[in-house]
Amino acid sequence: MKNFRLFAIVASLTLVFSSCTSNESVLPEEQSLELLKSYKIKRDINGAYSIDFDFNENTSVDNVIDYSTSTNNFYLYATDNPTKRKVTQDLVIDGEQLRVGFVDENSQKSPRQITIKDDNIFLAKNTEGTKLNDWSITSNEDGTYTLDFKVKSKVSVDFVYNQEIKTYEIHLEDGKSSERDFSRVLEKEEGQPLKFDFVNHVKTNNLAKGDVDLLGATTNLVRKPQGVIL
Repeated sequence: MKNFRLFAIVASLTLVFSSCTSNESVLPEEQSLELLKSYKIKRDINGAYSIDFDFNENTSVDNVIDYSTSTNNFYLYATDNPTKRKVTQDLVIDGEQLRVGFVDENSQKSPRQITIKDDNIFLAKNTEGTKLNDWSITSNEDGTYTLDFKVKSKVSVDFVYNQEIKTYEIHLEDGKSSERDFSRVLEKEEGQPLKFDFVNHVKTNNLAKGDVDLLGATTNLVRKPQGVIL
């Protein structure tokens, strides 16, 4: 009888320790699950910016604007309440720049920040010569980013990586190309900013700047929009 009781106690302790060990192996994985799956920052044909979020289940988000740095900070935290897994938020350019930051309570990574430099379409005095219709940058779960954009008609597109300034450049200039929709996957090195510039080749009659072609026209390079992802 004593042997039976001793066996029961040992079995109970074994079950308890097994349960604790099992919980310890599961909890770190659950706690390390990032709440933000992906996001897309986009500018429509009218020049308005917005951001789309794709969350994991039971995630809430608060938007807090830091007016000192003009940054839209999005704080993500887990909640027991059912929430939408996809959310869209309008963004406003302050002057010629907008910033977006993410703070994910479940992520061990440093807070992510995106800076976009572009014209505020409602305040811009002159957008003549720009050759871009709309564009977006999407974060992928494998750590890469997808850049999608559409150009105006008769615009030639050339992709270049500028090693000197470590920037992906998308050169847009007048041409005979009929293709208007483009997509490229950009890779971000760990710990390094991902930078990309749309480079508009704008011809003017100002001979003081730019490169003069055989017809006497000057080509100025207008770098807008520009993006930096940290």
